[in-house]
Amino acid sequence: MKSCRFFSRFLLVFYIFIISSCGLENYIYLAPVTAITAQNDSITVNLPNGDQPSLYFKGYKIYYKIYTSEKTFTSVITSANFSDINKIMASDFSKIAPYLSTDSVTSINMDVFFSSNSNGLNFYPLYVNNNNIAVLLDGTNSAFSLKKEDNGLSITITTSYTLQRSITNYPGFIYNSSDISDDSDVADLDNDTTAYVLFFIFAYGVDEYGSSIFSRPSMLGVLQLPNAS
Repeated sequence: MKSCRFFSRFLLVFYIFIISSCGLENYIYLAPVTAITAQNDSITVNLPNGDQPSLYFKGYKIYYKIYTSEKTFTSVITSANFSDINKIMASDFSKIAPYLSTDSVTSINMDVFFSSNSNGLNFYPLYVNNNNIAVLLDGTNSAFSLKKEDNGLSITITTSYTLQRSITNYPGFIYNSSDISDDSDVADLDNDTTAYVLFFIFAYGVDEYGSSIFSRPSMLGVLQLPNAS
C-alpha cells in the first residue's frame, strides 16, 4: 500500500515537473479596431488604445487597394456592393473575410498577408508625408477620420494630412483613367468611369522574443476617389 502511495506521489511530482519545465505559450492579445462609423464620404474611427498591452503594442497599420469601376454609388458602400463595383474587389474580400470574424484567432503576419502577390491580394500600406501612416497611429491619439476631399483623400488626427499611395512618387488618391490604369496598386477594368479605395486596419506589436504580433484585421470601408480637375 505504501509503495502505491509513493508511486502515485512520484507520478504527481513528475507531472508537475514536466508541465513547469515545458511552460505554456504566452499568447499576447492585441485588440482589433471595431468602433468604425462609415459614411458616404468619410470614415470615423475610435481606437482601442486602452485595451492594448502596453509592453508589446506599437500602433496600427492601414492597407489599401484601388478598384476602378463603371458604377457610381451615392450611399455608404458595403461588401454587398463589391461585385457591382469590381469583381476583383469581391474576390479579394472573400479571401480576407475569414480573418475579420470575431471568432478568428490567428498568428499570421498581416503585413505579409495583405501585401503578398501569392494570395492575389496585393494591398499597399497607406502613406502620409512620404512615410507609412503607422508613424502617426502609434497609440498617442484615440481617434481619426478619413475623408474624401475635392483634391484627394485626407486623414485627420489632431491635424489634417493628405493621404498618399505607396507607389513611385507617392501620388495622392485622384481618379484619372489614363494615369491610374497601369499602377500596381490598382485593379483596373476596361471602360471605367470612376474608382474606389478599400481600406483595412490592424494593430501590431512585438512580443517578448522580438517577433511581430498582430490583431485580427478590420475593414474600415470604401471611399470613392475624386475626379482629377
